[in-house]
Amino acid sequence: MHLFEIVPEELFSLLASPNRHIYSDALMVLYDAFRENLRISKSSFFSMLRSRLESDLASTEFSEEGIYEEEAQDLSGRARFLIRKLRERGWIDMERGDDFEEYVIMPDYSIRLLELFSSLTAEKATSGFAYVYETYSTLRTANGEDGSAYEKMMALYSAYDKTLELLKLLKTVYHNINRYCQSQLDLRNVNQVLAMHYDDFFGHIIETYIRPLKIKESVPKYKIPIQEILDEWLDSDTLLNTMADLAFGEKRFETVDACKTDIVKKLFFIKESYEDFEPKYLNEIDVKVRRYTRATTQKIESLTNNDQTARGNLIYLLNALSNSEKALETAERIQSVFQLFSQEWLCGDTSLYSRRRGNKRIAGEPILLNDTEVNLEETAAREFAHIMNSPYSKEKVRCYMERFMGERQIAYLSEMHIENDRDYVLSALAVIAGSDKASFYQVEAQETIVTIGAYSIPDVKFLRRKGK
Repeated sequence: MHLFEIVPEELFSLLASPNRHIYSDALMVLYDAFRENLRISKSSFFSMLRSRLESDLASTEFSEEGIYEEEAQDLSGRARFLIRKLRERGWIDMERGDDFEEYVIMPDYSIRLLELFSSLTAEKATSGFAYVYETYSTLRTANGEDGSAYEKMMALYSAYDKTLELLKLLKTVYHNINRYCQSQLDLRNVNQVLAMHYDDFFGHIIETYIRPLKIKESVPKYKIPIQEILDEWLDSDTLLNTMADLAFGEKRFETVDACKTDIVKKLFFIKESYEDFEPKYLNEIDVKVRRYTRATTQKIESLTNNDQTARGNLIYLLNALSNSEKALETAERIQSVFQLFSQEWLCGDTSLYSRRRGNKRIAGEPILLNDTEVNLEETAAREFAHIMNSPYSKEKVRCYMERFMGERQIAYLSEMHIENDRDYVLSALAVIAGSDKASFYQVEAQETIVTIGAYSIPDVKFLRRKGK
């Protein structure tokens, strides 16, 4: 189907006109009205346009846009003109309600386009790498003891969609870095290069995508658990057949075999995608980031050295004076402007400085070693007593956790009373000790950060092991 079989041919003419800025602002006001209301009355939309675009409506010249004479008289008429233009170009339509008031109707294509415009103009892009954790969380929940075959099937479809979105997002990041590299070629000022790097690139690429990708939503962190769940499902023919029957019941495909084939393809697609994320996508993005950073550094150096300001000229003169062959000639040429003095030093045989020569070492009397026998048992006993008396010994940590958990089966680090550095160190050692199989409890990391007193630390879940 052709694009203009769906959208009006003049839909985008407003965004190509000389007054495209005020039209785009009016579309953003329309999108805000859509998000805030189920039914958008024409009068409320008119009021929003008039109040939010008051200065632009007063200063914009619409004489070549087909505005009526009565519309151009005041702000109210100009706001009515904007509504008329949006309707004529197909962005909105009107209907009359049971109360005889007119209401704004937005076509499907208009809503989707305005949603895209809003996401492009957002001040801060949202990180999309939550897809990694959401995929893992969805599969893990469905794979639990209470997870039914239907829940596993829906989790698979959800994980498949999130994997596709993640692939698209990684490609978007890759091409966005290319855009920054190309934009850098047109910059002719050091401040512009620095502003684009720290304000734009660092905020929209590093903070939004690269940092979450390396820390919170690390693909290597969740890859193995995701693949283990998928392998478990692939190994169960009974589960695959049940999922295929359920998919056929929802009429996803015409036959059960086609449903099963689709499920198996999706399982392998997710599994292989997480295997390829690092070598094919993440590593390439890292290479792009390094190239961009190197190009930025070289651009700054080039602009700094070629700067025609006083600072740039001074750097040029210092570089010229560093050439020993032409230093004297250069100094004489600029002597009338700068009071420069030549500094020289003597070297070789005529030097006023002689290097200090080291004295030759002479072998001295041999030193006799002490033959006193060391009692290893006593030494070991002292070391053991020192360890046992330490406030951070394993026994102290175990006693600390026994007091904290009591008879509870589950406890959280956020419930601890951490008043000083000693308590803080004991809580950290308790988390580390939970990985020991001999410990009476185990730990599970949580996603939240808790503040206890003066300390901000990640929350941890303590679970008592069975039989301990």
